[in-house]
Amino acid sequence: MGRRFESCRKRAEIKSLYMNYLKFLSLRKINYYKFGEILFLIGTFFLCSSLLIGGLLLLISFIFGSFIQSKKINYFKDKWNLPFFFCGLLILISALMQKFILPNKIPEIWDPNLSLLGMANWIPFFWIFWACQPFVNNKEKRKKFALVLISGTFPLLITGFGQYFFEWTGPIETLNGLIIWYQRPIISPGGLSGIFNNQNYAGSWLNLVWPFCIALIFEKTKNLFNKSVSICFLVAIGLAIFLTYSRNAWVGLLIAFPLVITQQVFFWLIIIFLISTSILIFLISPIFSGEIQNTIRELIPNKILLEFSEEGYKNLDVTRLEIYKNALDIISRSPLLGIGAASFTAIYELKTNFYKGHSHNLLTELAISYGLPVTIIFTLTIISILIIAYYAVFIKNIKTIDYFERACWASVFFFFLSQLVDIQYFDGKISVIAWILIASLKKIIDEDNRNLKNIS
Repeated sequence: MGRRFESCRKRAEIKSLYMNYLKFLSLRKINYYKFGEILFLIGTFFLCSSLLIGGLLLLISFIFGSFIQSKKINYFKDKWNLPFFFCGLLILISALMQKFILPNKIPEIWDPNLSLLGMANWIPFFWIFWACQPFVNNKEKRKKFALVLISGTFPLLITGFGQYFFEWTGPIETLNGLIIWYQRPIISPGGLSGIFNNQNYAGSWLNLVWPFCIALIFEKTKNLFNKSVSICFLVAIGLAIFLTYSRNAWVGLLIAFPLVITQQVFFWLIIIFLISTSILIFLISPIFSGEIQNTIRELIPNKILLEFSEEGYKNLDVTRLEIYKNALDIISRSPLLGIGAASFTAIYELKTNFYKGHSHNLLTELAISYGLPVTIIFTLTIISILIIAYYAVFIKNIKTIDYFERACWASVFFFFLSQLVDIQYFDGKISVIAWILIASLKKIIDEDNRNLKNIS
């Protein structure tokens, strides 16, 4: 009898220890997730200021996110992972072929190792798309991410306005020298660039943030301080975009409003386009020359007129159309596997004696680097995400406007639209945020699909 009692007691103790262990594991999971989310938000905040600090924190959070994701669903069972996985596979095959098998026809000007290095612009981001999803998988988290993103843009505003109005050129130090910003002086007709390499990169970052500023201003709140801060960020970021003197950034400044706040999105886009085009034609066309045109032109800064008038293009060595024509010609030489990463710059300089850092179109750049198949899969996937997310955000929720969800869509939409005429994607800060936003759209689609299943 004593032995049986002792045996039962030991089994009870073992069961108790096991249950406590399970509780401990459960607690660890919660902390594991929370810790990753905190790192994700802190990394987002610091990303604009420092790619090293923000990127490192985000990298750790993405590793946490990978483990969280792997426990929820098999990577290959999520249909949106498959096209990006095949893109990565094709890029890897293309790079290895260019390095080890295909003959290098231009060895004196191009190194095939660049194709291996160029994979860093694509393959890690296909992983980020998957790994960051636990931190943007509902409306509340996406809004929190957007607010942190806006807040993290503050250093760009300070350094940019200091550069533009007070001729700050740095180096500017903060956090006891942990972060050092080197700024270049503005040379006419250049614009505000702040802590970015040039005005177009600064404009691209600001355009990613701008739709969320619009969403924030339309948030219902009785807190006067919060509303004042929202207005300040809206005005400051809008002014900073204007001062970049980047045509791409100006277009984003205009079209974000109808995308975020109106129901008849495309109607207002057409109206804005027609009005803007009419004003530009009136200001720069010799047909309308006269006192009225001259008076209005005197009211507009010369930098702005140069961006659109013939005078501003006189000293250009080559037009965009000529660049695109050359890019298509290079693609035709090796459409399946591409020529290699950064090969456009080398080939174009050899042909024309003009240096161009890229082909000014993200899709032609990808096709030149790694071939048309990967470009087609990538393009169709991004377009599919945009279309399905548009339906979920704008069409199905036509009666109740969710400004932050619309802002997320508008940000991704204009970013990829802008990459068709210039490329800022290869800046690490910008590409990280772009892929987090793409993942956010994917989670919007997932939520919509779950709601449909619940209704049915």
